[in-house]
Amino acid sequence: MIQHSSSSFPQPNRWPLLAALAAAAFAPLLITPAAEAHMKGMFKTRQEAEKRAAELKCKGTFAMGSPWMPCANEQALHKALQNN
Repeated sequence: MIQHSSSSFPQPNRWPLLAALAAAAFAPLLITPAAEAHMKGMFKTRQEAEKRAAELKCKGTFAMGSPWMPCANEQALHKALQNN
């Protein structure tokens, strides 16, 4: 019977690397349409958000943290996106 000697070098745990690769590959598939709309509806300036509001035929803008979004509020934005 042949016995294999174990290497003196530790073998790395490959599961974290495989998990990270799988997450990177499938992450784009996990973005919902609502989340995608939010990402496309965020603007650096109020003026950019106002321009998009005019295109969506809604009024006003609102801040979502530091980015600006078109329409008076989130509910109005979702309604305008559905009608567009």
